[in-house]
Amino acid sequence: MADIKPKYFTEQEIIDLLSEVTDEELQNCHKHELVPSKDVILYQGIPGEARVKDSKGNEYIDFTSQAWTLGIGYIQQDVMFAAMEQMKRLSHARNQFQTIPRIKLVNKLSEIAPGNLKNVVLNTQGGSVAVEVALKLAMVNRPADQDIFITMWGGYHGNTLAMMAPTHYMPLVVRYRGFGREHFVKSPFPYCYRCPFGEKDISECGNLCLTMLQKTIDYGCQGLPIGVLLEPIQGPMGEVPAPPEFIKGVREICDKNNLLLIFDESQTAFGRIGTMFAAEYYKTIPDIMALTKALGGGFPMGATLASEKLGMFTPAEQHSTFSANPVCYAAALVNLMLIEKLDLPKRAEEMGRYLMKRFLELQEKYPIMGDVRGIGLFQGVELVKDPKTKVPANTAAEEFVNEALKRGLILDLSQPVITIHGDFYRNTLTIKPPLVITREQVDRALEIFEECLQTVTPLIKA
Repeated sequence: MADIKPKYFTEQEIIDLLSEVTDEELQNCHKHELVPSKDVILYQGIPGEARVKDSKGNEYIDFTSQAWTLGIGYIQQDVMFAAMEQMKRLSHARNQFQTIPRIKLVNKLSEIAPGNLKNVVLNTQGGSVAVEVALKLAMVNRPADQDIFITMWGGYHGNTLAMMAPTHYMPLVVRYRGFGREHFVKSPFPYCYRCPFGEKDISECGNLCLTMLQKTIDYGCQGLPIGVLLEPIQGPMGEVPAPPEFIKGVREICDKNNLLLIFDESQTAFGRIGTMFAAEYYKTIPDIMALTKALGGGFPMGATLASEKLGMFTPAEQHSTFSANPVCYAAALVNLMLIEKLDLPKRAEEMGRYLMKRFLELQEKYPIMGDVRGIGLFQGVELVKDPKTKVPANTAAEEFVNEALKRGLILDLSQPVITIHGDFYRNTLTIKPPLVITREQVDRALEIFEECLQTVTPLIKA
């Protein structure tokens, strides 16, 4: 197949179109775009690395993997080649037709899936769709009069109207409420640094969250729920890993009550925590699993894995115009092969251990680092005004991200949460770099991190 050449424009016209932008164009974009964005214009990723340059030539180390998607780094060469090769053949197909990348990607996911999660639904829209597919599949495998799911305090499952319902309620921050809220009942998640039950000594907790889950099933639902939906490690609400005994306990409760267990592994899967899936780390296999983010290697992808014991969809129950893009499938296929070839889960475990060690050393010097938590390269640093009172240092956290960007480090914050009493929390720094990040890049990022700690610490005393 010959290389693709433009037909109606010159190559240079298209190159210039994608390479040059004026300040006036940027300001017009800010004026007309309904969603706010930063002034920094990302322009050129360093192939296969954790670094990116902006339109002015400034270079950044990325501790966010651009919404946790670039596990293999920016514009990784093998993945880009796969996408370009597929573009020469077919760029779109209707969902009812098979393509070679689709066949091989389904088979690959079935091959690497944990336990008996061998059945696959693909999409090229992302995590919200993957979770919706999981809920729909659970519903068609249970009696029609069952329509309740249990989700977790602090859970996050997407930003569509449907997925805002199982997501933790964020009054004032989000000015609309999810549709179908009556179908979701929420139960406490073990955010041990801020225990839902006010326990001071975690060792004496006695798994109160598990006790409350069973009581929620017994007394909090109008009828038997279909299942439990949770993130093994809560991402947007603060990078909070569940204790292993909690995840195992949820599995036991689901089995005891004949409920389906659904893992939302949008952020944990594909090597980030040192295993291909969080289910493997926790040694607990759910009945259904939702996937996205790092699946596509930078291309839009989502997938839902399901136990072989569950029945299939009919064509009318699951389809979408753009759910079968062969270019995205080709990229995702090579991405998965690359994660295995480079043994990126092992790399994430090793680099994550080093990063955690360094964060804990910094925590001894800077009390503003109230809690450091995480697994592998899925970490969070919660900033507080006082380590005893744990009052969130929201202003300092926001300024920290801004200062880091000025110095060449891309960071992000947890989702904002405002309780009905007006308490505001957005104080956890999100640490999820590409799994290919080098020791030298981590060390440089930590130098910037400490500079920012020194800059923002005075803000908590103001």
